[in-house]
Amino acid sequence: MDYALPRAADGPSFVFETHNVPCTTNPLGVKGAGEAGAIGSCPAVVNAIIEGLWREYKIDHIDMPATAERVWIAIREAQQAA
Repeated sequence: MDYALPRAADGPSFVFETHNVPCTTNPLGVKGAGEAGAIGSCPAVVNAIIEGLWREYKIDHIDMPATAERVWIAIREAQQAA
């Protein structure tokens, strides 16, 4: 109760406007953006895999998709190179 949550009235007022520009390379004039919300997950997962492999095996690259076979091959190659 010591700190009040901010409300909409506490923030600045702003106006939202759009300026639609049709795509010139698509016959329908539409632009795709449906994948924008999901595309960041793939690099995040691969970076997490690389982080784990770097600490143990000094592996700094794996191509997507990072299948179990690709990870296993990278580990075997790193072990043989050491």
